Amino acid sequence: MTDLRQDNEQRTALQKSRVVAMALSSTARKLRFSTSNRSSLYEAVGLRPRFADRLFRWCSLSFFVFILVLPNIASMLYFGVFASDQYQSESRFVVRTSTPAIGKDQLGKITGLPSAKIAQDTQIVTNFIHSRTILEFLEKEIDVRRRFEVESADVLARLKVGATYEEFLDYWDGMVKTYVSPSSGIVTVTVRAFSPRDAKDILDAILRESERTINQLSDRIWKDVVSTTKSNLDRASARLREVRARVATEQNKTGILSVEGSSLMLSNLITSLQKEKLELERSYAVKLDGVSKDAPQMRVLAREIQSKEAQIDELRKQVAGTGQSAEDNLASVSVELSGLQFELQLAEQQFAASVRSFEQVQFISKQQLMYLDSFLEPNLPDEALFPRRAFWMLIAAISSVIAWAASVGALVFARSKLAG
Repeated sequence: MTDLRQDNEQRTALQKSRVVAMALSSTARKLRFSTSNRSSLYEAVGLRPRFADRLFRWCSLSFFVFILVLPNIASMLYFGVFASDQYQSESRFVVRTSTPAIGKDQLGKITGLPSAKIAQDTQIVTNFIHSRTILEFLEKEIDVRRRFEVESADVLARLKVGATYEEFLDYWDGMVKTYVSPSSGIVTVTVRAFSPRDAKDILDAILRESERTINQLSDRIWKDVVSTTKSNLDRASARLREVRARVATEQNKTGILSVEGSSLMLSNLITSLQKEKLELERSYAVKLDGVSKDAPQMRVLAREIQSKEAQIDELRKQVAGTGQSAEDNLASVSVELSGLQFELQLAEQQFAASVRSFEQVQFISKQQLMYLDSFLEPNLPDEALFPRRAFWMLIAAISSVIAWAASVGALVFARSKLAG
């Protein structure tokens, strides 16, 4: 029994010694990675902190200075002291089309273009505003580059001297904004500059150049349309001359100016001769009761009646017949001449339509067809809206706090991993 009790006591003592050893090991680990205050305490008792402790302390201090303190000081100095005032001018307009003298449907028939292409023209305007071409125009017109290279403006906000067109275009996109309303097609353009007058002058020039550009596009279209209608008019005129020449040749050949007129004249002659023949026949019948038909006067009447019949037959053959002169009668001539008259009518109608179209297109091509209808004219700003100092300083403060907290959290996590 005594041996058994001694064994139990030895086992209990061994377990207690293991627990104490583990506790001491854990405490030693914690002391090695303690905070700076505890490291100072250990320095006081003659223990020097390890390199990891010093690294952690310097990283924490660096994060605090470079991520939290310096960015906020820089933002307060820039936006509070150095940042230049920027003035914004705004304009709103819609692209409209004008079609004087003819309606939209007629315009579509003449040009062959859809009457509703305003949406496309609006997109052309907005793309033109953000193109290199407008920068070249504005440099010649108002020296726009100089207005952004203001020496009194801060270095970060102004355009650097000698900037390339690519750099200038990137800067321009930051200072000039456009927005198109999908439902109404209203275009909003805003321009920022370092003085109210510059902002307004630049926006006025943008509107002028944009309107001129879309009208130049229309001019190209109308030049093609005018050329096409002129070609159609020339073809119609040549066709009319050719048909008229054929009609004149046929009229000279047959001696008939008009089938209808000749037919009416022949009908009147036949009717007149028939009346004269009837009078002669009646006179012959009356005289035959008292005079012999062999009498001279009766023979004269008989010859006159025969003459009238011959004249009537000849006129009838000229109108229609199947004799040797059938090809020269009016019925035969009317087939060819009527066909030519019909061709002449068509040629005259086509020529008249071509003349009307050419006159309309020529008149319209000289008008201004596209307008930038600005219902909100460029304004002269009263106060600077940019930069938004308080907003950007708040953004800088929030961003730096988030970045500093994330950095410290990552550092603490790495330290705990090393301690483990």
